[in-house]
Amino acid sequence: MRKKGLRNAPGIVLLILLVGVLTYFLGWSKVLAIKSIEISAVGNEALVTPLILPKDVHIGMPMARVSSARIKHDLTSLSWIEKVTINKRWLAHDLRISISEHHAIAQYLSSQGQTEYFDRKGYSFISPNPPSGLPIVTFTQQDQQSRNSVAQFLAIVPSDITVGMTGLYVDSLDQILLTTMLPGYPQLIISWGTATEIPLKVRVLRKLLTLPENKKITNIDLTNPLTPIVK
Repeated sequence: MRKKGLRNAPGIVLLILLVGVLTYFLGWSKVLAIKSIEISAVGNEALVTPLILPKDVHIGMPMARVSSARIKHDLTSLSWIEKVTINKRWLAHDLRISISEHHAIAQYLSSQGQTEYFDRKGYSFISPNPPSGLPIVTFTQQDQQSRNSVAQFLAIVPSDITVGMTGLYVDSLDQILLTTMLPGYPQLIISWGTATEIPLKVRVLRKLLTLPENKKITNIDLTNPLTPIVK
């Protein structure tokens, strides 16, 4: 057994040397160093670049030492960022960082007096370049529970119902009132009650809008979806 171990010793030493050379070659050598960095951030490159250059990545840095996790972590301070994609092109010696943003569908004034935004999934964020003319979410009581109710509501309600949204009102009991435009209904006020049973309420809403006798209604109360009220 001892002789067999001695016979394997040169192979083990060679393997260790190869691993060491490879580690140096990838992690420290300039052979595969970065020669160019491209950052695409939907027009917000000036906000993104200082957070990662040169701290996380820089020209001349070996590609193997680029930490995608660290770059993504340092960008989390920008709440408008939805996704970060990092593409290491080893042979081309370049690094491409692509950033996509959350798309705002509604805005509200936070308790700190700052304008913030909701995306279609109910995520709340601060945007550096929001679109104009967004509907306003009005809270009678600005607290986390009310924001959570709106987030839950927006995340569940189908986009064809919110795409024409002109306003969203939430009272102190988290009762949600939506004003929106739907095909055939230039202004429809929908009382949803709380953000519960939303799938059922959506089905009831769609059924009500198909009934001929409801062609001229302007108000629908879905607080109790089993006994809806139209006006």
